[in-house]
Amino acid sequence: MLKLLTDKNSHMKKFRIRIEEYVEKAEQKWKSLPSKQQRSLTKVFFILYAILMLLTVFQLWSNSSTRSNGLSVGHINNIPKDIKMQHQPIENPANNSPYKTSP
Repeated sequence: MLKLLTDKNSHMKKFRIRIEEYVEKAEQKWKSLPSKQQRSLTKVFFILYAILMLLTVFQLWSNSSTRSNGLSVGHINNIPKDIKMQHQPIENPANNSPYKTSP
């Protein structure tokens, strides 16, 4: 069992190291770009993000406008039939209250 845990941990360590190396390479490539190109790429990424966000909001708005806003209430059919519900009378909560009202 311990061998399985250490094997799993070593795979995760290798995976984490690969991700860290990839991120470091990406940062080095980004820093090697001229600042003017970095600004223009940042603007492009932001514009793409804004367009994607607007499209998502529009899709959610259009989907919600086509659906009815009413709550659908129906019978629950997945309760087993052999379960019997026992109804107990509701006690008056004022009787059990630590705060006494005037008699």
